[in-house]
Amino acid sequence: MENTTVFAFYGSLRRSMENHILHHDHLEYLFSTRIRGYRLYSKGDFPIAVKSIAKSDSIVVEIFSIADRSTREMIHKLEMDEGYFLDTVTISDVDAGIYLFESSENNPLVQGGDWVTFFRETH
Repeated sequence: MENTTVFAFYGSLRRSMENHILHHDHLEYLFSTRIRGYRLYSKGDFPIAVKSIAKSDSIVVEIFSIADRSTREMIHKLEMDEGYFLDTVTISDVDAGIYLFESSENNPLVQGGDWVTFFRETH
């Protein structure tokens, strides 16, 4: 986590979502994209992403740079306390940290892999 300053967020840290609003001043939006090889599941009020063996599976992520160390540490603690682990994904030649779960834990699949759309339709 020490050297990671770029992150791929797919849930509550995406623009307009609750945790993004809390940390807005320290999150520099870079771009949005869809990354393959991941599946998204709903844990109620927040999502979990897991690696998938099916390359056709994909999720929508927003890429952010976080220069402020204390913000990175707060987000890291938030994610780790919920059971995520930090992994790295390379997107357009950029290495980004991404918080994942080991398994779906029998949570429902988020069809289409876009948490913001799913959340707005179900909450």
